[in-house]
Amino acid sequence: MGTDISELPQHKITDFTIYDKQKHLCAFDSGLVERNVELYFSGCLKPIYDENPDPSDGVPTRELGPINSWWIAGFDGGEKALIGFTTAYAEYILMAPSAAYHPIMATVHEKIYLSKVIIEFCEENPEGAYEDLLNKIETTVPPASIGCVGFTEDNLLRHAQFIVEQIESYDQFGDVDEELLLVTPAMRALIKLAGVTLGKRRAARKAARGVKEKKKVKQSMATTTPLVREIFEQFFTKQLAGKSNSSPKRRRCGVCEVCQLPDCGSCNHCKDMVKFGGSGRSKQACVQRRCPNLAVQEAEENEEEEMLEPEPLVTRKGDKKPRLKKKTKTCVEWVGEAEKEGKKTLYRSALVNGVGVCEGDCVSVTAEEPNEPLYIARVISLWEESGEKYFHALWFSRGGETVLGETSDPCELFLVSSCADTPLDAVVGKVSVELRTLGEAADEPDQEEGDKFFFQKWYDEDSARFEDPPLSYLEYSSRECCSCVYNQRKKQPATALGEPLRACEYGSFVLGEQTYAVGDSVYLPCDVHKFPVKKPKGSTSKSTLRKFPAASDEATYPELYRKSEYIKGSNSDVPKPFQIGQIVKIVSKHAGKHTKEEVSLTLEMFYRPEDTHKGQSAAEADLNLLFWGGGTCEVGASEVCGKCQVVCGDNIPGEKDDWFMEQADRFYFFEAYDSETRSFVDAPAHARAPGRKGKGKGKGKGKKLSVEPVASVPCEPLFQPLRTLDVFAGCGGLSAGFHQCGVSESSWAVEIDQPAAQAYRLNYPKATVFTEDCNLLLKLAMEGAETNSHGQKLPQKGEVELLCGGPPCQGFSGMNRFNSREYSQFKNSLVVSYLSYCEYYRPRFFLLENVRNFVSFKKSMVLKLTLRCLLKMGYQCTFGVLQAGQYGVPQTRRRAIILAAAPGEKLPYFPEPTHCFSPRAVQLTVMVDDKKVMSNITRMSTAPLRTITVRDAMSDLPDIKNGASAREIGYNGEPCSQFQRLIRGKQLQPILSDHICKEMNPLVAARMRHIPIAPGADWRDLPNIEVRLSDGSYAKKLHYTHKDHKNGRSGNGSLRGVCSCAGGKGNTCDPTYKQFGTLVPWCLPHTGNRHNHWAGLYGRLEWDGFFSTTVTNPEPMGKQGRVLHPEQHRVVSVRECARSQGFPDTYKLFGSILDKHRQVGNAVPPPMAKAIGLEIKKVAAQKQLTFL
Repeated sequence: MGTDISELPQHKITDFTIYDKQKHLCAFDSGLVERNVELYFSGCLKPIYDENPDPSDGVPTRELGPINSWWIAGFDGGEKALIGFTTAYAEYILMAPSAAYHPIMATVHEKIYLSKVIIEFCEENPEGAYEDLLNKIETTVPPASIGCVGFTEDNLLRHAQFIVEQIESYDQFGDVDEELLLVTPAMRALIKLAGVTLGKRRAARKAARGVKEKKKVKQSMATTTPLVREIFEQFFTKQLAGKSNSSPKRRRCGVCEVCQLPDCGSCNHCKDMVKFGGSGRSKQACVQRRCPNLAVQEAEENEEEEMLEPEPLVTRKGDKKPRLKKKTKTCVEWVGEAEKEGKKTLYRSALVNGVGVCEGDCVSVTAEEPNEPLYIARVISLWEESGEKYFHALWFSRGGETVLGETSDPCELFLVSSCADTPLDAVVGKVSVELRTLGEAADEPDQEEGDKFFFQKWYDEDSARFEDPPLSYLEYSSRECCSCVYNQRKKQPATALGEPLRACEYGSFVLGEQTYAVGDSVYLPCDVHKFPVKKPKGSTSKSTLRKFPAASDEATYPELYRKSEYIKGSNSDVPKPFQIGQIVKIVSKHAGKHTKEEVSLTLEMFYRPEDTHKGQSAAEADLNLLFWGGGTCEVGASEVCGKCQVVCGDNIPGEKDDWFMEQADRFYFFEAYDSETRSFVDAPAHARAPGRKGKGKGKGKGKKLSVEPVASVPCEPLFQPLRTLDVFAGCGGLSAGFHQCGVSESSWAVEIDQPAAQAYRLNYPKATVFTEDCNLLLKLAMEGAETNSHGQKLPQKGEVELLCGGPPCQGFSGMNRFNSREYSQFKNSLVVSYLSYCEYYRPRFFLLENVRNFVSFKKSMVLKLTLRCLLKMGYQCTFGVLQAGQYGVPQTRRRAIILAAAPGEKLPYFPEPTHCFSPRAVQLTVMVDDKKVMSNITRMSTAPLRTITVRDAMSDLPDIKNGASAREIGYNGEPCSQFQRLIRGKQLQPILSDHICKEMNPLVAARMRHIPIAPGADWRDLPNIEVRLSDGSYAKKLHYTHKDHKNGRSGNGSLRGVCSCAGGKGNTCDPTYKQFGTLVPWCLPHTGNRHNHWAGLYGRLEWDGFFSTTVTNPEPMGKQGRVLHPEQHRVVSVRECARSQGFPDTYKLFGSILDKHRQVGNAVPPPMAKAIGLEIKKVAAQKQLTFL
């Protein structure tokens, strides 16, 4: 930090008192000095070198001043800050206050020390969240000298303006290339929550001088392989040298005090300005005028999107059908013999402007728009029809037309499933397009774009999949177009039928690649069949009813007007799961080819528990439980959504839960449902038989089913689990899911956080867990080392078969392109290190998991560069966004997943959802360069199983109090749902561990007690009353002091504003109106109008709803405020959070309660990892079979 050198004499003053002209004691830090109010001080003057605060040997003085400015001169090597005044004649460093002034000075020292703690926290944890900051200040023991017992959130919010101003000053004197502490997630959350005014740095005050500077812990330099390093160097050199016309210029706010300061003329940025004699090339603002509002705005744009962005439909560029003629004359002549085929006259070759073009050649073609690059195509066939000369073009896609965009190699093309009949005179010339192998792709540098191209992958334009080219695309011996065949197969216009049983009736049919026979059970859309059921009167679920107080209650509940009918985390709009029916008849009345619309099915329908008169009250029934007797239904074959297995529960081999988990799409029934009597009865004998299939040929109506033995678990070949390296492993969420599906053997893990690494060791004792920097480990491996400094064996090349991990992705600003500092930051990021792991170890399969916004960072630049690196390595790859709630957890958690497979492997698909989930949370398409990209997932609205609720997850857990700390307790009851049975597992001695929760301070505990036990309840339901707290003190009543220009007055005429800024434009905040220790937190109505009324803060979970994204530290006023138990007056426990993620109760965590919350919150939900693992296992097993 810089220091101001003053020529004024310096003294110390002790036993001091500060007052105004009327001799009233005044706080010098309250803004009076800055508003030119004259403040004076008295005390005993001492020399600058005297360290003894005793006033006995000092010189008594009075009415020194007036004070021109006050400043902080840093922490004197320890806990206490040095505070000073400047007058017109001297500078004075304060020592000890007088007895009368001591209470005022204690508050000053409190917030200065709090600023020190927060600055150090932000330096050490630049990605720390607001919840982590709260934990830091609540666990900090302040020094006795400042007279404060401890810090709470109330202290933080009370001094927020002061703290932010100190951080602004701290940032001002940092290096130009240093990250601003102001834009860290914790500070941005504090600024929003407390309604801090930025840029209000007091001009008259000296900048904070010498705040104890702590050397920032630097991340080690990224260890990169040559290939990865080359990719980034090539791209960024070009990008940084060029200028972007697409990104709008960002402007400073222009109104804050920082923006209105003059240029200093002495910093490097000013020296480059033309007005100071510089070149003007850098175009950077003076470092003294770095607008805090702009910095925070840019950082905010980097936040993960919770709201859904509009997604306009965009036409795919791949469907190229150029019909325009070239302006210049093109001479086309046929060469060789003609072959007649219908109206077409076919040829093998032609001359285009004297250049020979034959079948199988590659040509460049005029684009539809003059500013587009030439199209590249392979000539499949040549012909003349009605005097016009044509060729059938199998198109290649340039890299710029894929999701790679500008990061692609200009010479690399991709095969696509796009073709067209094209005028031959649109051909510009011949080009060379070669299939390049991995070695060639890695060794040869990018060439200048011309007439030489290469390809190595096939690209699916709809789902952004880069795959090894299908063999059919590499064989050009015939005139048959492989793209036409592929697209025809995708349309599936015809349905193949099996052998006829009788007139117009068949035993089976084929739809897509699946065969359906009489006796098979199938999925149908959730609204196809109307079940015959009489609902009981008044069956509306109580949980969906909302009661709003009358206007007379507004005095007690003044914030209720902010609420709407929408309940966050509610399942009220979740669709029903697929209906299930058993095929009893397949009919087609037309001969010849049959479209799927022409084939009709008669089905015997099954009830789900919620389809009976019980409705939602049957929600705790098994997910795969059905009831016989739902009536018959006739549908077209086009309505079929898939195949499933339904058996009588008496015929299930072993336990039904094990049978359910062994394979997807399994359902059972024990009883039938009688809708007339609303009763459950025994299923008919033919339904309970061990197996049921159609009778085959013969007479009769085909409704009776013959008995066959039930197949239990299909005989699956022994699968050899893949040796797995889990980087950034955390406590092992990914590994847990992979283990559950049997795809992997956790051989190695890298996790630098010691508690998380210990948790991983506890759960995977056979794995080698490295607790070192991943860059240092990779460097050792690249240097040929066999062990690390602890003697642990490093994985060697060829040993790693599956590489998985979620590298922390540092937040970049929301600007459209990287600047030079951010380039250096990203080039040194852990994403790049992780890609280098892939390039060095060359695993068979690769998975990268990250926050949903990973695919949007920097106009998707981080995503594009990641895919570009993988393709350069020769890998097949794809990306998608998955919603964890669709795979069996009661939580919304969208995650970006990149999957890659080595050359010769099959690239896995993303798993289809298994559970229904809230439509608001399943918008999973991604916009990349104005193109909408969707994964291969087809179940967009519904799924086989109903959604998992909070009730499913945790209704069986015993009640605990705020601050419960018993690490192990008993369950005190049986599981209430199938989810709970499965999550408990098979424990010999059932013990519930980690059902512990954070202890909240008395004021927060009182607020939680007064949040109603009702769906959607949050801080807006708090009564505005005075209550006694558990420590004997009282929470105050909030006073409304101003008219709110936006919300007006309440129904009884009361004011609704709590600060002068509520008056509308031109009215600024006045700190004198702040209120503290109130039951209704003052800061929430203060800033609610501009932050969606802070919906969800102090929010209760709903039994029939779902969790918001599980965070690393549940705080009622944190990012995910809905962290209160549905009925108990506490925040959710560690075990409840673990269940929301899908961790089994037997899964071990390690460390303090905050460590455990962090381990759970940072993990990938194991059920989602299991679903992905099953897809990897499916393709890996297929390859293993080929070698048997």
